[in-house]
Amino acid sequence: MRHPRRQSLQVAQQKRIRYTAKKDPRRMAKRSLVTGLILLAVPILLFVVATFFVPFEPTAMNPSDRFLAPNSINWFGTDNYGRDIFVRTMAGLPLTVLIAGGTVLIGGLGGLFLGGLAGYYGRRVDYFISRFNDALLSIPAILTGMLFVAVFGNGIWQVTIALGLMFIPSFARVVRSGFQEHRHRDYVKRLRLLGSSGWRIMTLHLFPQIRSRLLSAIAIGFANAILAESSLSFLGLGVPPSSISWGRMLKDAQGFLFQAPWYALFPGVLIVLLVLGAFFIGNGLKRIER
Repeated sequence: MRHPRRQSLQVAQQKRIRYTAKKDPRRMAKRSLVTGLILLAVPILLFVVATFFVPFEPTAMNPSDRFLAPNSINWFGTDNYGRDIFVRTMAGLPLTVLIAGGTVLIGGLGGLFLGGLAGYYGRRVDYFISRFNDALLSIPAILTGMLFVAVFGNGIWQVTIALGLMFIPSFARVVRSGFQEHRHRDYVKRLRLLGSSGWRIMTLHLFPQIRSRLLSAIAIGFANAILAESSLSFLGLGVPPSSISWGRMLKDAQGFLFQAPWYALFPGVLIVLLVLGAFFIGNGLKRIER
């Protein structure tokens, strides 16, 4: 017969093992990645359907069909001009992805350059670049985007460049911390002794070491870029009125929330799905690195 105390210790140990298995980083990373892919699959699937099945033009107006509730013909209903919300929502997806992708591209390249210099060389280079990043981070991205658009006008490229410049510090911090972690390793010292240039060491040896955390930052930056673009368009400072954007659709639906709640519901839900999907993927990539 087992001793009660020993048996209780074995039960506690088994519970601890099961709890540890549930908290396994690899398993949690896999769950996060799968969740993110499922969330992103919804708008992507709808976009594929809309590509091959376009019953209406995005700009086609029909005043007699104003504010129709979702039905078998108009899946997401119609707006105040009788335009099909489903077709317009799917037509706005490429523009939203384009602006978010351009924002991440500008911010990622700028952050990779500045963060790489600061993390590899350190000292005064790190000091001046870090102070520059802190100055940019002290200004809200939305406010900077509003100032940039007010000066250069509202357009797709103006919004993309403005948001991309404001995303540079966040990427620079990720690259800087990764380069600082690896620059004092033995393999880097050996490369210096062999005469490798700093540029070669950074691009061929240090960059692959931070690839996973940079991919995580890109996924999270993509989600933040979608939110920033939607916020600017909602304020009327994003893309021009002639372009179809989810933020612009939310702005147009603001005055009809009680009359036609579906007008704002479907673009808002798709924004949430894209943002959450990108966040889950970024979180999964971050857990894989750990």
